[in-house]
Amino acid sequence: MSRSPLEKFRTIFKRSSSNSSRSNSTQSENNSLTMGGENYDYDEPPLTPLELHGYKSTTKHRLLNKELAEELRQHVPALLQISHDWELLYSIEQSGTSLQTLYDKCQPQIGESVNRRRGYLIVVQDTRKNIFGAYINEHLRPLDKKIYYGNGDCFLWKLEKGDVKDLNNKHQSIEKKEVSLNLKVFPFTSVNDFVIYSNNQFISVGSGDGKFGLWIDSNLSIGASDSVDTFGNEPLSDRKKFYILGLEIWKIC
Repeated sequence: MSRSPLEKFRTIFKRSSSNSSRSNSTQSENNSLTMGGENYDYDEPPLTPLELHGYKSTTKHRLLNKELAEELRQHVPALLQISHDWELLYSIEQSGTSLQTLYDKCQPQIGESVNRRRGYLIVVQDTRKNIFGAYINEHLRPLDKKIYYGNGDCFLWKLEKGDVKDLNNKHQSIEKKEVSLNLKVFPFTSVNDFVIYSNNQFISVGSGDGKFGLWIDSNLSIGASDSVDTFGNEPLSDRKKFYILGLEIWKIC
């Protein structure tokens, strides 16, 4: 006799304890399904390890490696966490210091589905070796009018100084140093909707009261970071004004 759908279901999912606490972590709550009035716990399959595509063999200053990328992956939207191929769209070393080139390389390619969900990671290294950036849900582009874009998936992030002092050296990557990353993420607060604004003069992520969470000038050489209501963040660099050593834009889709 064939088994009922519920019996088949029970062979896959383990019935959760009726005495389980409601104070379980969010991750545990997300790993529970209800069927026929009964709760079933399940284990999510492990994510496929990330692959980073786009660095040239001659590229010396690499701002992102797999360990940092895996840490950041945990904070992007769940549907994009499944993606295991991240593509380097732009880097100062490989593409030069041109804001227009950055915008051109961020444009969706001909034939790309406009409905396909994607995200973009901004990675910055300043001359004081701070590593920080932003995750944004839309591609960067110049706007003629002051119109903000982006949604609540966006966030700012930074690494505590000292964790990745040699990250930019391809011969001394994090994997070879066995250090524990101290990543700080500052999610969208909903206090205001000044998420992303970009034009031919600058890029900004988060703003308010004349301050910016992350601001990059048209020459891609000078930046600024301050606490803003958009993300409730700390300044991303140890100086509110900083000089940019490296900048990369990655696509996640």
